Amino acid sequence: MMKPKSGQEAAVLAAQDAGASVRTYVPGYPITDLAIALGAEISVNEKVALEIALGASATGRRALVVVKQVGMNILADPLVISSTHTIGSGLVIIAGDDLGPKGSQAEMDSRFYGPLAELPMLDPSSPASLHASILEGFTVSEWLRVPVIVRVTASLLSDEGPEIPSRPSRGGPAHFDRDGWDLTMRGKHQRHHDRIVAFAEEASESSTLNRLDVSGNVGIIASGRPAALAQGLGVSLFSIGYSNPLPAKLLRRFIDGHRLILVAEEPEPFIESCYACSPKIKGKLTGHLPRGQLEREDIVRALEGLHAPAQKKPQVYESVAERGYPGVCEGCPFIPLFRALGRIDVPVAGDAGCAIRATRQPYQSVDVVYGLGSSVGVASGFSSKGIALVGDFALAHSGLQGLINAVWQKREVLAVVLKNDVAAMTGGQDAPDLTSLLEALVPTVRLQLPAPEDEVELLLREELNKRGSSAIVALGRCTKQVPSQASPGASLKDP
Repeated sequence: MMKPKSGQEAAVLAAQDAGASVRTYVPGYPITDLAIALGAEISVNEKVALEIALGASATGRRALVVVKQVGMNILADPLVISSTHTIGSGLVIIAGDDLGPKGSQAEMDSRFYGPLAELPMLDPSSPASLHASILEGFTVSEWLRVPVIVRVTASLLSDEGPEIPSRPSRGGPAHFDRDGWDLTMRGKHQRHHDRIVAFAEEASESSTLNRLDVSGNVGIIASGRPAALAQGLGVSLFSIGYSNPLPAKLLRRFIDGHRLILVAEEPEPFIESCYACSPKIKGKLTGHLPRGQLEREDIVRALEGLHAPAQKKPQVYESVAERGYPGVCEGCPFIPLFRALGRIDVPVAGDAGCAIRATRQPYQSVDVVYGLGSSVGVASGFSSKGIALVGDFALAHSGLQGLINAVWQKREVLAVVLKNDVAAMTGGQDAPDLTSLLEALVPTVRLQLPAPEDEVELLLREELNKRGSSAIVALGRCTKQVPSQASPGASLKDP
């Protein structure tokens, strides 16, 4: 039976073909729609999402974790440990990179997590190769007993290609092998390099995901979607399936067989930096290609100027006005709070989410935003008592730990929790109600919004004058999202 052809549909088909019965995620661009289509279960943060998958794998169930690129930072701890600790049944992590960030606070290249964690990383270029990469990821994961990472981008998920036949590849249940406990941590790492890394290199070299087309003495080495963009340009093309470990032998032969090589990748010069010592290699580091996301015309232009030194062009920094970011939604019940915060002369730390929209005019309520759930910890470090503005999902994600630490270390901080019961910026998924936990930790008052700005400002000043840590739970109903509207059901049971 032939199946749909978008990248997202290809990933859903692959999860079905692989029999990934446990699927977890944390919402965020560009993977929210994919996770919902997969019927994945939302987790409070990416670390927990991976830990659930590790538990499923250890007890014989294939698992799939879907996160955005900055979420890879949160799950890095169990991820890095899992490479030498090993797993049971297949475990694949889909990492969604937000290129030219549309819904993220940082532009990241998830491929760097491959060598950091010493795990296989696949970088598909089309819907068909995404389907094949996920299936190969599960196979390699069970062969090597380690998680495998598959990188996607918004463009890849929305791209369309030929219809993809279903290829069921469910493998057999594999449980965690306790024999590894006979080795020390150093011994496990030694074994990892002698066996797992060596076998991963073999998989990278022999993978059918590699595509080679030889034509002339100029070549392109490409990874991910740029490999699709580089097709049909009249030069040799080596599209690689694995960004870690790289197929080093194949790459060396390709480089040796050509006079000049352009490395087309995004957003960072990950592959190019590995071979930059060769004068043949051109790309982002040499200025022939721009940093960040690529278009086909960028590759064409680079090929035309490949024989000459690249001329560095003045960089024009993208502005908020140019991009046209939306501000706080019209009719938002938290507007009186944002306005009151802007009138109080204390530092305010915010979180990724609705509060970040209040950093700009006309509110200028928030001074610093370092990540989802970071505001309480950041505000705990202010030189004088300040405010942590945190959403209810951000509080569950990782903000609660900051508040526990503030109480433990007797920090002076006022946590203002935006309680709208949804993760409003990522599709309206339900947010857990932690009000009772807040009340158990710190003195807590409730503020029903909307309310007059003067009353909100008075309450803020009263709480700031108190010693120690305290919290205001600001209750307001989001006008754009309805709880449970985008909350897919649990997928912790076999389909």
